[in-house]
Amino acid sequence: MKPPRLKLKQQRSRERRERIVAAATRLFGRRGIARTSLTDVARLARVPLSSLYDYFEDKQDLVAAVPEDNYQALYERLTAGSAEDRCSPHQRLRASFLANLDYVRANPDWGRVFFLEIWPSAAVSRARIRKAVDRYGLHYVGLVRGAVASGEYRKDLDPYLAMSLLMGGLCQLTAVWLLYDRPYDLVERGAAMFDLAEISFLRTKA
Repeated sequence: MKPPRLKLKQQRSRERRERIVAAATRLFGRRGIARTSLTDVARLARVPLSSLYDYFEDKQDLVAAVPEDNYQALYERLTAGSAEDRCSPHQRLRASFLANLDYVRANPDWGRVFFLEIWPSAAVSRARIRKAVDRYGLHYVGLVRGAVASGEYRKDLDPYLAMSLLMGGLCQLTAVWLLYDRPYDLVERGAAMFDLAEISFLRTKA
């Protein structure tokens, strides 16, 4: 068992790192990555610049941490034990899709960082960012496979193609929502888009 003083120190360290990533997410989203310095991030996070380097080697290291941490938070939300465990695979897939949009709606700075800064650029090809995105995408693939196995979706449905269709739609909806100053309810629009896309996943009735 860890001594109380050590546990407190570790907790403070985690909280400081979280403050730094939250500050970076906010500034990257509002100013852009290129126009944000580590000094700006340290100031907003209320930590000395030297302390920031205790957690991140450089700016690129911090840039990679933003999608890592946000996708981890979203992934944990989606995989946490809940009443959804009793839902069918296709219901969980829909809930996961809408949870992603709800997360962006609640965290628009994160949405701007990822969908307007990182996703359209070469940054998404970096191994750490790609790993975070892939892990999330595979969650969708697993749910599509489950819906195929349960007979909810047609047997010849390609889970990766279905995931790509959903992710592409999500990116488009989110980018337009951000670029045009949130002209619609993101989750409501996402629900309509999911239902439209899902028609192509369903088994045809004999």
